[in-house]
Amino acid sequence: MLIHPMVVHFPIGLLLTSTLFDVLGWRRREAALFREMAFWLVGLGLLGAAASILFGWTDLLDQMRQGVGTGLLLRHRVHSWLAYLSTAAYLGIFVWRWRNANRPTPGLVLLSLLGAGLITVTGYLGGDMRSVM
Repeated sequence: MLIHPMVVHFPIGLLLTSTLFDVLGWRRREAALFREMAFWLVGLGLLGAAASILFGWTDLLDQMRQGVGTGLLLRHRVHSWLAYLSTAAYLGIFVWRWRNANRPTPGLVLLSLLGAGLITVTGYLGGDMRSVM
């Protein structure tokens, strides 16, 4: 039984929602609630992403023991690197917020949008990969 497909939805939802709150917090600078929500959503999303990456690797190793084809391995490699990049982008956002008292900046919003784009592509590729398993 594959665990990764069951847990991956939580970090995706948390991190994409944090991007929404980043945009709202940047547009409405007086509303600190949006920035606070984005901060906590990123933190929770990173915890979920760590679990998701761990289960993704355990699931892949299990599939490899069962004799999965090289096409799936190549797709997984691209999917994995995009997942690492998106997680690194959101980790950068979390550290940036931590060090700068959660002040909104255009760079923070751009990095958040970049992370959201990477997660969207990663999720699409993961779903596509799952459909051929």
